[in-house]
Amino acid sequence: MPPASTRICERTLCIRFIVTRSTVVFLHANGFPSGSYRQFLEALGRHAEVIAPPALETPPGMRPRLRWPEMTRQAIVEVRRVAERAGPVCLVGHSMGGYLSLMAAARLPSHVRGIVLIDSPLVAGWRKSVFETLRITGLSSRGGPAPIAARRRDRWASRELAHEYFSAKAFVRDWAPGVLEDFLAHGLAAGQDGTMSLRIAREAERDIYAHLPAHRAYAAFQALRARGIAVHMIAGTRSRETELAGRAINRRLFGGNWHELPTGHLVPMEQPLASAELVARCIGAADDGPRADALGPIRSGSSDEPAGPTPAFLSEPAGRTS
Repeated sequence: MPPASTRICERTLCIRFIVTRSTVVFLHANGFPSGSYRQFLEALGRHAEVIAPPALETPPGMRPRLRWPEMTRQAIVEVRRVAERAGPVCLVGHSMGGYLSLMAAARLPSHVRGIVLIDSPLVAGWRKSVFETLRITGLSSRGGPAPIAARRRDRWASRELAHEYFSAKAFVRDWAPGVLEDFLAHGLAAGQDGTMSLRIAREAERDIYAHLPAHRAYAAFQALRARGIAVHMIAGTRSRETELAGRAINRRLFGGNWHELPTGHLVPMEQPLASAELVARCIGAADDGPRADALGPIRSGSSDEPAGPTPAFLSEPAGRTS
């Protein structure tokens, strides 16, 4: 926990220690508004105050290369807003949200105490050069996840048909019970005629994949480490994204701040409670964890204890993203 402040009780001449909770700003992955993480965020809310923008929005028709700068701007605004009220925050980001966390923190280092990336592998070494060449030449739009996102189905005649469609997907079958229902509630938008569509437009998803600023995320990671700001990484042991980026080189980069859970890329969807417990330990907010002001290397752990009250932000409907 952060250092306790003290208050003098004049009548009894005792010193009362007032322990303040860690404050977490959570940034979601591409295509998954924050409400999709309800179970994970509720569990994390047992250990810290959790603030999560419902969705990082980019306007329809925005130039593809401008989506990342716009989302980074939104992340910076959110971090500054929360830190000015609560003091330096811990940034937690999943996939896309992890890269945004790094870039926002590099711009506001005095507002950040530490960062936890959830399967947001850094592209380093020879892979960084290859990745940059593909991005600059536009070839990243023709291969990998970008064209897949552009072709994905984005409309269904009813919520029931959307549930049937997603429940048949192999990656969804790995999710914890109830997570699909949260995704349908927050990741889809209902039309007036009862049809359902993706809340985050598939064109936006495509552009985000095609223009991933791997070089900026890596530079931000190095700058933060140089300033002594700890960055933890929680990777899924079966994550293809981490394998493609280079599991071995990422493990070396993070050293003692590298952690793994037995999941694929969608770590908080597959193991929401274990993920929340491990994040809490990384930021020092778990009951048996280290002090949050250190944010140093820890041993990975998990918990199946029930979550506490629903964080306030989850009581509000998610905002539109397309």
